[in-house]
Amino acid sequence: MKEQVEKQLVDEAIEAYVDWREECAEVWNTYERWAGAPVADASGAFSAYRAALDREERASHGYADLLARIAAGRRPVGGLFARTVHALNG
Repeated sequence: MKEQVEKQLVDEAIEAYVDWREECAEVWNTYERWAGAPVADASGAFSAYRAALDREERASHGYADLLARIAAGRRPVGGLFARTVHALNG
């Protein structure tokens, strides 16, 4: 049972990581649209960029929270997260 819970946490962390990286890409996409927007569209493009930044921030916190839960439980994790968890533990 414990192993299943640990696997579920790692799966959730992988999913959260992917979500965060997708939001990071969207931040860059919206930034490019804002940077290249005509003056008449700049305000709307900037609003879209700020919204993308907010989503990326929420995604990053979700990912960090899951890694902190894994680190706090001193659960063994695969190589993908080992360095990150080690860094969290100082």
